[in-house]
Amino acid sequence: MKQKSIWSTSEDGSIEYLQITEGLLQESLEAMHRSFYINENVCVALGLPDRPECFPEMDKLVTWVAEDGISIAAVDKATGKVAGVAFNKLHGTDTMDVFAKHLKLCEHSEVRNLLQWMCDIEKIFDICEHCKVKTAMEIMFVGILPEFRKRGIAKKLFEVSISIAKRLSHGKEDKVISNGTTLAITRPPEIVTAICTSFITHKIAEQLRFELGAEMGFDRFEYDGRSLASKIAHSQNLTFEFLRL
Repeated sequence: MKQKSIWSTSEDGSIEYLQITEGLLQESLEAMHRSFYINENVCVALGLPDRPECFPEMDKLVTWVAEDGISIAAVDKATGKVAGVAFNKLHGTDTMDVFAKHLKLCEHSEVRNLLQWMCDIEKIFDICEHCKVKTAMEIMFVGILPEFRKRGIAKKLFEVSISIAKRLSHGKEDKVISNGTTLAITRPPEIVTAICTSFITHKIAEQLRFELGAEMGFDRFEYDGRSLASKIAHSQNLTFEFLRL
């Protein structure tokens, strides 16, 4: 059996932060079903929680993100259960092309609208252009199972993600993709980014000294005749955060 890649451990030793490999992918996707897909603000506004038949289509997108080999599962040592996940993506020049490809293949309007929103925000604010860099690592999807919340797992997932990005940036970490193959990184990430859609993720980004690139209201986005703001508290805004490495 292949040895698991442990990237970090919680201070009390109860949670291990592991690379999401093929053997851990399915349970990590199931964790997304019980967290991100049904709780994240944009997913809720677009109606994903009411359409679980959409989840396998979302899983295809998340699996593509996981192929970079820099996504993380927080695993409870006592039970072996995935408690939370951070799916991270290295962004290059082809990222938007892949988004567009997934968009064309969507069968469900909820997933199609989510992908369209992801494309729209990239067009409105190009964080790499703002930072004058060519490459970035995005903390793209973060979800924590309800029974493991309020234990600092989300913040730790951010911290481990930043640590991985720094090691890649400094040439101290090989890029081992999810099937175990090691690849050379020709252009390591220059920044870590996060698009924060809730108070919680924005607060974590602030605590970890991310800089604010841009902020905008959800009322700016409308899909199928319905504004995202109709299902998201008006006091919450979308923020684009970045951390230079």
